[in-house]
Amino acid sequence: MPLRADINAEILAWLSPASLRKLAATWQARGFGYPDEVIEDVARLLDQSSFDYEALLAHMEARYLDDAREGFAQAYHGLYAWLAQVVYLLLYRRQVERRDSYREGLQYFEGIAPLARLNRPLWIFSLNHDVLVECIAALFGIEVNCGFSPATLALPCRNASGAAIATLTAELLTDADLASGKLPFFVPGWPGINLLKLRGALDMFCLGDSRDLIRIKPDDETFDGIIDALQIANEGLLDATLAASLVPDALAITNKIPYIDAGNQPQVLGRTLRASATRLTDPFPQLHQRRLLEYFRANLGVVDRLVAIGYGMADADVNEILHEWLGVSGHRRLEIVLPGVQEIPPFLLPLSEQVELTPASATTYLERFL
Repeated sequence: MPLRADINAEILAWLSPASLRKLAATWQARGFGYPDEVIEDVARLLDQSSFDYEALLAHMEARYLDDAREGFAQAYHGLYAWLAQVVYLLLYRRQVERRDSYREGLQYFEGIAPLARLNRPLWIFSLNHDVLVECIAALFGIEVNCGFSPATLALPCRNASGAAIATLTAELLTDADLASGKLPFFVPGWPGINLLKLRGALDMFCLGDSRDLIRIKPDDETFDGIIDALQIANEGLLDATLAASLVPDALAITNKIPYIDAGNQPQVLGRTLRASATRLTDPFPQLHQRRLLEYFRANLGVVDRLVAIGYGMADADVNEILHEWLGVSGHRRLEIVLPGVQEIPPFLLPLSEQVELTPASATTYLERFL
């Protein structure tokens, strides 16, 4: 998937302080306006030479949590949802529209197959939102487990008249399951990949107003089957004509997908893409972040070697866990695989003897296992 800089450039190509102000005027005319103070605060960050979309999302999340007394909390919440939707759609469209180039390029990740055979199961902790790990695994016949229960539910796909014409299957992860601390990942010795996504994913959604999560499950566990299921979830659950009758103004349901369930009741799927968690002590939806990070912490505790591929060490909450994990035992090792990496991150300098730097791409690193 694209580097963060690519998405930053795509956003800034059309979203400037001036265009944000024009959008704000349009939103206000449609009844979804935000205070000028909030718009100007976001415009200021858009105008910085160091603009970063994840930093902007984190800033809005922090202001949402802090600004209740100033009366701006809901405005920041609304703008966060809008920008998260923009980022989601940019990532989603790349995933779907470039499937042929991805299929060709992912062939060079073949080293993951022998790596998975050496680690039964292979744990992958991901900050990415894409489905490329699942696609790579499918290309090389590796089973993937994301910690969801065997229980599934059916999402009807409907035409303009409301008739169900197909069914999309989804795996279920209830709030109670997530809180239990015992997700059904592959046990030691089982061949496959345990994949834990810490920041949400393109194929994971909140179910209605509940705290339950679903993950789209393709009928065919192949590269194309995975991409097809993702596309159906975003474009095929509801005919555009029927969707417009349910939600006349798209701003009324930002960052969600409307659909009609098996009981003919209107429902929504909430997209789960998040930037960084600004704090770990706040209520839902930050609760999801905290729980997933605790799964990360707990499962790191059973390994002595971790390889960080393509991670720029920019997430404070993840770095805190990495530092804690390394500090527990001098036998633990962290290898940082990143093109051009030359220096150990400052927060790891006290543990530098346990850190190895590998200036290489992911495909070059995986070639060593062939």
